[in-house]
Amino acid sequence: MMNLERGKEKLLPHLVQVTIDLEGGFNACRCVVNDDQWTKPADFPIINPDFSGVKSRFIYAATSSGSRPALPHFPFDTVVKLDAADDSASCWSTVPRRYIGEPIFIPRRNGGREEGEEDDGYILAVEYAVSTQRCYLVILDSRSIGKEEAVVARLQVPRHLNFPMGFHGFWAPTNHTL
Repeated sequence: MMNLERGKEKLLPHLVQVTIDLEGGFNACRCVVNDDQWTKPADFPIINPDFSGVKSRFIYAATSSGSRPALPHFPFDTVVKLDAADDSASCWSTVPRRYIGEPIFIPRRNGGREEGEEDDGYILAVEYAVSTQRCYLVILDSRSIGKEEAVVARLQVPRHLNFPMGFHGFWAPTNHTL
């Protein structure tokens, strides 16, 4: 069921751009699927939260490297960085038999938009190792995705906090109260 298409409609998760006219009654006025930039299924798209509400240049998402013939689209093992300015895409993939959940963007600086560039930060993703049934917190330099030095750290999650294939997470700076 994972590789279905119905006519031209894609049934796998894919990126869609929606523009909302805030002055025209909050109606969605445009919906664009940019298949030329990224054709693989992707999910959990994120941007730098400091740039929320403005036109974003960089989008990050979980996707699959396609290296498994039996299940080419899931589970996810790759973080893709899409550049809307030049339609380029760069990827970081984990090692075989390890899978990732939802990526989270952490701005490198806490000062907001005026202090840093849009892709200046870190991507956090929980990685699950099938062979050892252990989780790792992987920290990627968001500017280095697509390069060997993308991994800043890989931290093993204590076994009592271990969870297989977790998807959702949340980040708050230390000065933020939940």
